[in-house]
Amino acid sequence: MNDYTAPAPRSRSPSLYRVSHDPTGPATLSTTVVHALADCMDVDVTDGRVALYDAVDPAALDELFRPRHDGRPRTGGALSFVVNGYHVTVSGDGEILIEPPMRR
Repeated sequence: MNDYTAPAPRSRSPSLYRVSHDPTGPATLSTTVVHALADCMDVDVTDGRVALYDAVDPAALDELFRPRHDGRPRTGGALSFVVNGYHVTVSGDGEILIEPPMRR
């Protein structure tokens, strides 16, 4: 059984895709990023065309932005990387921005 629940996209246009990750939800941040990328690429997430490993270590991404030990969310910082030509920026507040290759 898959525990991933797709977050509602905040904006979807040919130039920019925005989605928010819920750190209290069942999905990890890396899972949310992979699903958002698959949606942007219009591919099935299970077909193997979306992998973060060549750009960023998924476990390190999850750890970098996980809530603090006292449960408070991390709100600062951002990390950017490129997957299959898509420029991904993940912010400490859970915002994920994806720009398609044609935009950059």
